[in-house]
Amino acid sequence: MTGDPLRGTTGHRLTAGLTVGSRVVVRYRLEEGSEAAATDFLGELVARNDDFLVVDTKTERVKLVRADVIAAKDVPPPASRPGRAHERISADDLEKLMAKGWQPLERGGLGDWVLRASEGFTGRANSALVVGDPSLPLDKAIDFVEGWYAERGRPAIFQVHGQPGFTVADDPTAAALLDRGYTAGGGNAEWERVHVMTALSAALPPLTEQSAPVTADAELKLDWLMTYGEQRTIVPGVTEAVLTGSDGQLFLSVREPQSQRITALARMAIHPGWAGIFGLWVHPEHRHEGLGSTIVSAVAMVARENNMPAVYLQVSADNTTGTAFWESLGFAVHHDYAYLARPAS
Repeated sequence: MTGDPLRGTTGHRLTAGLTVGSRVVVRYRLEEGSEAAATDFLGELVARNDDFLVVDTKTERVKLVRADVIAAKDVPPPASRPGRAHERISADDLEKLMAKGWQPLERGGLGDWVLRASEGFTGRANSALVVGDPSLPLDKAIDFVEGWYAERGRPAIFQVHGQPGFTVADDPTAAALLDRGYTAGGGNAEWERVHVMTALSAALPPLTEQSAPVTADAELKLDWLMTYGEQRTIVPGVTEAVLTGSDGQLFLSVREPQSQRITALARMAIHPGWAGIFGLWVHPEHRHEGLGSTIVSAVAMVARENNMPAVYLQVSADNTTGTAFWESLGFAVHHDYAYLARPAS
């Protein structure tokens, strides 16, 4: 504390949990003599310091005294098209939401583009998310991204997205990258096309009395991490930072009753109105026992109980078995994305 009498007020506590870069709603006390006692501001929280919030609304950028905040919370992205909760979000907004569910070790920006670096652990945490306006002409924007990654000793990888089945070369950024020698996937078949699938949490199968018990931990435990390493190479220190880097996540697992060995797991990212499923994995000796769908049912239960009507996940398009599994549970493709990289990457 610095002695400022405004700090430490109820308004400060209410705004402490707001996420910079997220859509928020803030109820704000107006000056005495105003026609109303308070008003609401809805928009993106672009900055916060000890005393003020800066919110971009549709019509203006407002600077709000935190001590005068009456109520505040993060809210889901706005609906941009007709449909149910998981269908009406735009691909751009869902991509930005998902990026917050898988935070990189280092994050940068170029206009609306998001630059992510995590020492090679996963494509999503080591690529430039191409969304919105980069604030520079396209060629200069690509040059900037390539330089940003070169400074970190990493190859430049770009993530572009479009409607299901979109032609990568039709995307302007992708076309410019293809001209520079990039390829879709960069030689990695799993990166050539990825489905983003969504569903209503209320429509996913419920847990039953026959379902295996599921544990949900808010903290990353060592045995969960080691089991996760059976499906993906762990980068010590980096993997843990990415797995725990979101504003909220749960680590779900099913254990063998006798040995207590983890036989199935997934990570659940928590957002306003949305849940994300990452890294669902079932031990080969326990596949076809329904453990994968049990984990998904547990995610759906937590989502329903915490006002998250929509669920998302990503699955490589070349994983036809995985895609069919998600479709059998009620998920459908919302949009696709692809990574563009030089083959040497």
